[in-house]
Amino acid sequence: MNDIWHFFTGVSDGFSNALSTLNPLPVLIVAILIGLLQPKADRLGLKALLAVVVVLAFQIFLPVVMNHGYARWPDLSHIGAVVDLFLLYVFAYGMIGVLGGLKGMTKLGAAKAAH
Repeated sequence: MNDIWHFFTGVSDGFSNALSTLNPLPVLIVAILIGLLQPKADRLGLKALLAVVVVLAFQIFLPVVMNHGYARWPDLSHIGAVVDLFLLYVFAYGMIGVLGGLKGMTKLGAAKAAH
């Protein structure tokens, strides 16, 4: 029983650390761009994954380009890094979906007004 308690406290600490250090702004900006440029709101999962990959590539390779340093790869052995990636994916998915829905509603409103 003691081992399971330590596991759940470790997971809880990982989640709280991930939530306190999460920076969703770059993913939201890329998701807004993808959401506004998409022709129709489908395959949201792939588009959200694309947004997360673009932001991660920027964060990983920016130190290499700017000051010839080393790439900063996320440490996926920590629960905090995994939670960060999952939450960034959820934010991107939601933003792309909302913008796709709004874009669809405005097209529908414009089509009804034209008739």
